[in-house]
Amino acid sequence: MRAKWWGATALSVVALAWGGAGYLITKPVDFHDYRVAAVSAAETAHDALTTTALVAEALEKGQVMTPYGKSAFDDARKALAGGAKKFTAIEPPDERCERMHDELAPLLQQADAALTRTETEPHAADQLSDALERFVEQHT
Repeated sequence: MRAKWWGATALSVVALAWGGAGYLITKPVDFHDYRVAAVSAAETAHDALTTTALVAEALEKGQVMTPYGKSAFDDARKALAGGAKKFTAIEPPDERCERMHDELAPLLQQADAALTRTETEPHAADQLSDALERFVEQHT
C-alpha cells in the first residue's frame, strides 16, 4: 500500500515539474522579461566598450602585448554581438517595451561601430558608454 502511495506521489511530482518546465519554456514574453533582456544587452555593450577602451589604453602605454589586445578586442566584439542578438530576437510585447527598444537599439548599433574606433582611440566611445550606463540605471 505504501509503495503505491509513494509511486503515485512521485509520478505526480514528476508530472507537475514537467508541466511547470513546459510552461516556463513556452510562456509569452512580458515586460519584466523584456526589461531584463534589454538591460543585459546594454550592460554587455557597456562592458565591451569599457574593456576595449582599457585594453587600447594599455596597448598605447606598452603595458600589454599586441596578441592579448587583439584577443580582448575579439572577445569584446563577440560579447557585443551576442548581447545584441539576444535582445533583437525578442519581440517587444507592449508599448513600454517598444519605447525601450527604440531607445536601446540605436545605442547598440552605435556601440558596434564605436568598438572599432575605440581600438585605436581609447576614449572615442566615452559618451556612448555613459549613455548605455544611464539606460541601465534608468531601467534597473
